[in-house]
Amino acid sequence: MVKQRVESSLERRRAVRYELNIAVAFFWEDAEGSRIQSEGVTRDISDVGVYVFAYKCPPLKGKVRIEVLLAQPGFAGTALKGSMQVLRVDRSTEARVACGFAIAGTTLSLGDAAHA
Repeated sequence: MVKQRVESSLERRRAVRYELNIAVAFFWEDAEGSRIQSEGVTRDISDVGVYVFAYKCPPLKGKVRIEVLLAQPGFAGTALKGSMQVLRVDRSTEARVACGFAIAGTTLSLGDAAHA
């Protein structure tokens, strides 16, 4: 179920965010140029940004390729995809996740999931 977040008048975000817990796969390159892959779960999503909880997070200001995996009937094997930049990385005190990170960039587009 998708819930629309209530935004305060002091909110600086330009896009409406929706609370959505759904699996994601994401990829980035380390300093040596090696491709790093990890998975996580979204906390919220908008058409230009995503907040992800994960065990392994990309570096601050890094470029990330993300795939939000859609598992609804009619969308199996489909993902929302985009290339985005890491705006914030938060360390977590919860045992189930090591960190969370906010990314923003171009609008997410619908495509085939590489990791469905």
